[in-house]
Amino acid sequence: MSAWNFETYLKKVMELRREEFPLALQAFEVRGEKEDFVAEQVVNTQSEADTFMSMYSGRLIKTREVRPVETKRYMVHKKKNGALPWVILLLLIVVLLIVGFATGWVQTMIGQTK
Repeated sequence: MSAWNFETYLKKVMELRREEFPLALQAFEVRGEKEDFVAEQVVNTQSEADTFMSMYSGRLIKTREVRPVETKRYMVHKKKNGALPWVILLLLIVVLLIVGFATGWVQTMIGQTK
């Protein structure tokens, strides 16, 4: 690769510093004097930034700082349902007791123990 091509290649790659992340990348389609918004993505690594820039190559890529509210991770707190196995076990015992009484098995067992 000649030096001229290598320099051209380097100008096409946008290197971001680690302290700049997270960062919002925006892609715009330029038509004359007008910039039409195409896409935006918040990136946390250089790899994510490279992927975004390759997806929207040939378009104007701008960066903006991410506001603190955009970096918060909204997690849905799932209630750990430890009672479910107990409910299933209780239902199984109740069903077995009902079947046992309906067939007379329980009464037979009680009669044998007396």
